[in-house]
Amino acid sequence: MARFTSALLKLRASNLWEIATALEAGVKEESNYRRIRRFLSDYEVGFAELGRLLMRLLPQKPPYKAVLDRTEWHFGETPVNVLMVGIAHKGIAFPISWTVLPSGGSSSAEDHRRALQRFFEVVDPEDIEVVLGDREFISTGWLRWLQTKEIPFAVRLRSDRKIGLSPEGPSLPARMFARPLPLHTEKVLDGTRHLFGTDGEHVEVQVVMRRTAAPSSREDQFLVLATWGVDPNKATALYEQRWEVLALFAALKSRGYRLEQTHLTEPDRIQRLIGLLALAFAWTYLVGQRRANREGPPRRKSHGRLQRSLFRYGLDRLRKILASPEPMPAAFFDCLRGLRSPTVFLSCT
Repeated sequence: MARFTSALLKLRASNLWEIATALEAGVKEESNYRRIRRFLSDYEVGFAELGRLLMRLLPQKPPYKAVLDRTEWHFGETPVNVLMVGIAHKGIAFPISWTVLPSGGSSSAEDHRRALQRFFEVVDPEDIEVVLGDREFISTGWLRWLQTKEIPFAVRLRSDRKIGLSPEGPSLPARMFARPLPLHTEKVLDGTRHLFGTDGEHVEVQVVMRRTAAPSSREDQFLVLATWGVDPNKATALYEQRWEVLALFAALKSRGYRLEQTHLTEPDRIQRLIGLLALAFAWTYLVGQRRANREGPPRRKSHGRLQRSLFRYGLDRLRKILASPEPMPAAFFDCLRGLRSPTVFLSCT
């Protein structure tokens, strides 16, 4: 794992043949490649233990905002479909648990339940402030399951989702309630509403709406949220943090470790590979946070955003240390302290 992480950080590549070139000096690439394949196919990973380690590295205390989302890519015609549960943290989500689905396409309510149950092997449900999800995570059975577990949620609805005052009464698409709103204003519908599913089932929620685009725009005009257990007046601000999981996917993929370039397609092997990348991500982020604490944050662009994320700030530091032609043992072992004592590591003492 240590050699793999070192090679991953130096190369910014999840292609196993590329990692094999840097895994261990003096060993043939074919031997290194077979060693990696054996690890990813045979090693028994305790994902709950790994999740607890990732939680220990998360520089945040409860309550937590759990973010559920899915990413998919293809190797040839074979889809690789990953369902991730992370914790929102200062602009990027920390990966805590994940499952690789056996086929492509959208995930089911049962997939969502399994993903969150694995997450709760690591995180106490009482420590969850809210579960955030996009329009894939809106089945009535799934939302009712969250309610029975007393887990607050704020999920985005499609604008054509039917909403009614009672189970037997009339219902209208959500966009009909949102159309009168002026641009960039929001409204909380009075009381609870019944959210209807395609199978005729329903679930009671509070509904929050916001107009996000002008009627003439080609963009989706409305943000419609179904909430439960949270202050509906704060729901849109909470939901904005769902985008942090997309920053995580970018770090694991195009802006970081290029996960989509792996040639693996077997779910079990992808599951283990993501475990290695998640641990590397947590370490990299901590190094970036420490660097910002000591040297100041990355520069800001003219629009006010950071030129580099804290993840990329840490990745650049680790790559410089690991890829330097001159050994930098003091700097390297200083960074390793982040894995052993993250709180002390970030304290700047």
